[in-house]
Amino acid sequence: MTEILRANQFEWSRDAQVSFDALKQQLSSTPTLALPDFHQAFEVECDASNVGIGAVLTQGGHPVAYFSEKLSDARRKYSTYGKEFYAIVRALQHWSHYLLSSEFVLFSDHEALRFLNHQKKLKARHAKWSEFLSAFHYVLKHKAGHSNQVADALSRRHLLLQTLQTKVVGFEVIQDLYAKDAEFGPIWQQCLQGPFKLFHISNGYLFFKQRLCIPNCSLRLTLISESHEGDLAGHFEREKSEALLGENFYWPSLSKHVGRFVRSCSVCKRAKTSSTNAGMYTPLPVPSSPWVDISLDFVVGLPRTQRNKDSIMVVVDRFSKMVHFVPCQKTLDATHVADLFFKEIVRLHGIPKTITSDRDVKFLSHFWRTLWGKFGTKLQFSSAAHPQTDGQTETVNISLGNLLRCFVGKNIKQWDLILAQIEFAFNRSVNQATKKTPFEVAYGYNPLTPLELVPMVQTAVFSPDAEQRSVEIQQLHQQVRDTIAKHNRKC
Repeated sequence: MTEILRANQFEWSRDAQVSFDALKQQLSSTPTLALPDFHQAFEVECDASNVGIGAVLTQGGHPVAYFSEKLSDARRKYSTYGKEFYAIVRALQHWSHYLLSSEFVLFSDHEALRFLNHQKKLKARHAKWSEFLSAFHYVLKHKAGHSNQVADALSRRHLLLQTLQTKVVGFEVIQDLYAKDAEFGPIWQQCLQGPFKLFHISNGYLFFKQRLCIPNCSLRLTLISESHEGDLAGHFEREKSEALLGENFYWPSLSKHVGRFVRSCSVCKRAKTSSTNAGMYTPLPVPSSPWVDISLDFVVGLPRTQRNKDSIMVVVDRFSKMVHFVPCQKTLDATHVADLFFKEIVRLHGIPKTITSDRDVKFLSHFWRTLWGKFGTKLQFSSAAHPQTDGQTETVNISLGNLLRCFVGKNIKQWDLILAQIEFAFNRSVNQATKKTPFEVAYGYNPLTPLELVPMVQTAVFSPDAEQRSVEIQQLHQQVRDTIAKHNRKC
């Protein structure tokens, strides 16, 4: 059958039919899992290794279920006896719903476990496990490792058996609040009969379009706080905080509540300064796509950190408005700055066609010649009279200063450790020029924040078809180009 798939022309042959029949026979034969029969006795086979534990639940030699678990560093230090004992305990915990009500046979390949019930002295851990086992009715039998191959193999295979799922809990309580809520109560009653206007019920939650409705409770304040002062939020103004929260949540007075919260934020009052325009600037031509045309600047004079950083290299994509904040040293020469640029920018986005920058002391002629010679980069220098030729990095630097003051607090010599959060918050917030987040413009979607790890209706923003998605992203980029051009005309 493999040869047929490799051939230029598909042709079903007699050999292919024989292979296909053999494949079907294998898939429908032992060791496929069987449904449990509670009129037969269960058998549990356990084993342990230095990597993990494994077990198989069988009836009449036919597998019913498998279990495997990786051992933690602490449990790897258990004795062989302790690991085998732990394997038994975990297997019985995992299948307790099958085993508590009936007698079963328990196999293990460690001889010492046969005398478990006859030992006079036990460690505290083993005593606790023995107490747990006393609730079961079983016969313990020894089975050598070479005969206990399934459980032995499971104890050594764990990498493909673990999935960590993360979600925000606590939202279940609002399901009971909808009916009595002054704002959503009548709508809830209508939606019990079916969708009502733009509202509908899904999995016990009320949605307005695709946004989760939040009844009048303390959860509203929690969500507002997360959208404004969470570590990935950024203490932005009302419009950006409201946009972040409004992507997934809805209640009639959401905008009013967000505005009140932002106005009363003590961190914003202490940390933020009013922005001033240092002079006139002329907008540059609108870029064609993300990370083709960038702006570059340095923020210097910062407190030296424990990692010997005192400056920030600020790189801005002039199309998506995405930024990268790279901690560095003021004393770096041109070669080291170029190396930093390669590591942090080129590895993620490729080589830009143009770099807009003023003639900073960092950018000696050697640095520019290096970039020009290696990449064919076309350089654009700022005019001497107006350092804000494109105004891009000046605007970003003002926001960066506000974000640093909001996030750092009293730990002024740890600012380089929170640049990652600051960068994410900036790139996840809606930009004034594009009316979208830099993440969405650059990648076509927004990355998840804690606000997205809640019960939501799953919707596909883009078509799963790769070609159709490409068209949709091109349409998005054209929309952004038009929006930037319109914004530049207003400036």
